Amino acid sequence: MRSAPCKEGHGHESSTTVTRVRCGLLACIGLWPVAATAQTDDPVFGNWRSTPLAVGSRAAGMGGAFVAIADDARAAVVNPAGLTQIPVKEISAASGRPWFSVATGLRQVRFAAYYTKAEQEPPEPRPGAPRLTLVPSVWEAGAAAGFQPFRRLRLGASVAYRHLTIEEEGRIPTEDAPVDALVGGKRGRVGMSAGALIDLIPATVVGGSPLKLGLSFQPGVSWSIPRVTSDVELRRPSVGSIGLAWRASSFWSLTAQGDLIRYQEVVDTLRRNVGDTAARDFRLDNVMEPRLGVEFATPLRCGCGTVKVRAGVHYESPGTLEFSGSDEARRNAFPVRSWRTTMTLGGSFFAEHFGNALRVDVDSLDVLDGPALSVGVVWRF
Repeated sequence: MRSAPCKEGHGHESSTTVTRVRCGLLACIGLWPVAATAQTDDPVFGNWRSTPLAVGSRAAGMGGAFVAIADDARAAVVNPAGLTQIPVKEISAASGRPWFSVATGLRQVRFAAYYTKAEQEPPEPRPGAPRLTLVPSVWEAGAAAGFQPFRRLRLGASVAYRHLTIEEEGRIPTEDAPVDALVGGKRGRVGMSAGALIDLIPATVVGGSPLKLGLSFQPGVSWSIPRVTSDVELRRPSVGSIGLAWRASSFWSLTAQGDLIRYQEVVDTLRRNVGDTAARDFRLDNVMEPRLGVEFATPLRCGCGTVKVRAGVHYESPGTLEFSGSDEARRNAFPVRSWRTTMTLGGSFFAEHFGNALRVDVDSLDVLDGPALSVGVVWRF
């Protein structure tokens, strides 16, 4: 194999095993960047997380706990059943994690189309010589529909095209270390997701239900990237979410959510790439990640609009492989990592005039290590 990450090693293991493990470990990167090197035979993907796609702006400002709220076009990704809560036509756009969407439809059936791109996370620092970087870039475009068959039940589904491109950064290719065979590989996949929104308490005259249950399922997606000898499969794991949203008063809203991430799918992909023997000492267990969010809304005294302030917390799993075998280099590269707490913060200004409404969102996706700002605009007409 002529690619840098899959080049023959120089350690105590056989070149065949090293080559197979290096190439197979690409299954662990999901959507995020991966570090690679041809100067050492230690595992090169130990610092990278196989996390699912997340959306920014208002949803992220509440710690991502949005599946039971889902009251704007971002519901197309988070929970398409929530599209039925959009009363009129809507156009929205956001920075940070780029987003653009349009939504329209009838009273009980709503449609939305969207485009978004996965934000690339910076690599964690690693000791030693500088390493080149393979950067997977993923954009997603899809359409969703939500309908309300019963007064207290809303259902929805979406279909999306997800396109993966791999680029190389950090070095100039040479004859001994040419451009990796994966670079420039482009693959697209079509996937579907579904969701439901249930009013646990009947809706009031002046607003929606004060207590709602949200459910959604986003199946994983795999890309098969061609190489000289065989294809390499990359995997983004499936996610099932359940959430509660409680409108405690006209001012306060609280939401809680749990995401079941099926990281075992990443390990299964690794086994398909390198075989059971080479992958037997790697593990990445399924996890349930909790999220909490709170939002406070109050009208301005001038009567010109409403201000919303929100905050959230996301208890986030490492999402990286662990190695429990006897190879010390791999144990160091794939250690047991700790969960981390991500704090978010955001605010909105909302104004309505003769049936037209404009909302401006400013959110920090990570207060502690950020700010990772996202600015969004929502126009309803």
